[in-house]
Amino acid sequence: MGDWLMVNGLTVLSKVGCLPVEQSVPQPIEVDIALEMDLREVAKTDDIRKGVDYRKVCDLVRQILEQNSFRLLETAAYAIAVNLLRQFPKVERVRVEVRKPHPPIPVPLQSASVRMELSRDEI
Repeated sequence: MGDWLMVNGLTVLSKVGCLPVEQSVPQPIEVDIALEMDLREVAKTDDIRKGVDYRKVCDLVRQILEQNSFRLLETAAYAIAVNLLRQFPKVERVRVEVRKPHPPIPVPLQSASVRMELSRDEI
């Protein structure tokens, strides 16, 4: 297929982490999303109904992260990937990267992140 709709740098306040402070105070979590799907029909018609509205993608990811808490970035990424595939039937494969800027560890670190890819036949 080779067509991807991408959303980059979505920032949501969420409780992600193993430490008590990470579970008690929401912190910024950054998410990049790539949705593999056929974009030719939406490109030819200029009709959003033939594709996936990235505003709805952002709303779903925000809802998942705001309404749940996760101990691991991996669990958050998996929840996002599975829900995107379930919610948007035109999507064949998703790639999700979840980043935690400046995690509370005793060394200087810009961010910790995980990247997960999942296809429709894996859910």
